Amino acid sequence: MPHTSDNDKKAKDNNALRHEKNMMITKNQNAGKNQYSKKTDHL
Repeated sequence: MPHTSDNDKKAKDNNALRHEKNMMITKNQNAGKNQYSKKTDHL
């Protein structure tokens, strides 16, 4: 079985992906989307 290293894999920029995700979350929050508004039965 030949030995293969992972050095030829494409590098992922996880920081940029996370930044894009956070920008979308913030934009949606400002637009009022995905609000958690479940009513509770306690006072």
